Amino acid sequence: MLRKLTKRITNNFGLKVLAVVFAIVIWLVVVNIEDPEKTKGFTIPVTIENSDYLTDMGKTYDILNNSDKISFTVTGKRSIIEELSDSDFTAVANMENVNDELTTVPVSVAASRYSGQIEINKRDATLKISVENLKTEKYAVKVVTKGTPAAYCYVETATADPKKVTITGPESVLSQIATVEAIVDVSGVGEDMATNSKVVLLDEAGNEISQDRLTLNRTSVAVDVKITMGKSVPLKFTTNGTPADGYRYEKAECSVSSVKLVGSSEALAGISELEISGSQMSIAGATSDVTAGVDLTKFLPDGVELASDQQKQINVTLVIEGKTAKAFAVPVKNITVKNLPSNLSMQFNADTVTVNILGFAEDFADINPESITGTIDASGFNTGVLAAEVKLDGNYSVSETIYTAVTVTEKSSSGNSGSDSNSEGANSSSQ
Repeated sequence: MLRKLTKRITNNFGLKVLAVVFAIVIWLVVVNIEDPEKTKGFTIPVTIENSDYLTDMGKTYDILNNSDKISFTVTGKRSIIEELSDSDFTAVANMENVNDELTTVPVSVAASRYSGQIEINKRDATLKISVENLKTEKYAVKVVTKGTPAAYCYVETATADPKKVTITGPESVLSQIATVEAIVDVSGVGEDMATNSKVVLLDEAGNEISQDRLTLNRTSVAVDVKITMGKSVPLKFTTNGTPADGYRYEKAECSVSSVKLVGSSEALAGISELEISGSQMSIAGATSDVTAGVDLTKFLPDGVELASDQQKQINVTLVIEGKTAKAFAVPVKNITVKNLPSNLSMQFNADTVTVNILGFAEDFADINPESITGTIDASGFNTGVLAAEVKLDGNYSVSETIYTAVTVTEKSSSGNSGSDSNSEGANSSSQ
């Protein structure tokens, strides 16, 4: 079977191949003679005409859904279609033809070649737009410097010319503009500089706003930077005197933490801080905060001055902290009763004694009420419910005299022994 099939295929093989080739040639000849129709797709950008039609109405537009590109098909003789490319077509949207709702503009497509021999098929050939009011505003230009100038130099002033720019654009975009900045790099600069800087628009979050839909009367401004020999040094406040007993100096508070100084590089080299001291910094006997007005010029060394933009007068508050009272519950077992008359017996009316200790916040962290001890002098006690004075052992400072309620009774005739008035350490009633 296989041999018969093979024989049939190979029998007159050359003639069979020649027949296939001849058939293909005949088909190509027929096709070229007939030149059948063919359809091909194209995509081209849309050209906007008479855009000032909306501008003259005080309007501006934004193109939606990428409709400024249009796709269409062209049908014609194959020989013509194969010669055509995107560049042979134009798509035009004339803003004067915008619809009444100001939402769409019809797009016309035309061919620059073979226009009478082809058919252009397009669907929904419209430019979709969003129209809103056009607005013009003026904005002040803020010059922002970045980088660090040369040693002992700082930026005294940085100004823009012009100081304002005029921006025209959609209301929705202009409403986003929070600041208009011109940024200048002053890294390593040791002398005055003049440069041009691009205008940057920023929103409230500091993000840059695209200028694609905006018209600026200037996209850059001239910037003049004045460099002064000087440096910024921290302020050091040195107090004198000691606050009243139970108080201490905590810190100096001032809205200004550093000061700008100018002078020769030699004079500035020896200054690492500006110390404020003297009678104005006195806290002697203070029981509350001390506020002082300070003239900085009185503390400047020779050859050094304040920068022109540096305020001369500052206010300093010297914060004085007083001890506060904190209550601790001391177990009565820690209280020793002394000199209780031998015929009397005493009991505490509570399990703990409240003591209000004076101190600063960090002092209380180390106090354990279980470790506090004290004594009661019962030498003058009579029977009854009494307020017994407790004196603490150690160097504790208390806000008020410590009292605790106790009950004193006569010993019974049964022979129970009470607290020994001559013994140290009696801290409860007799048994």
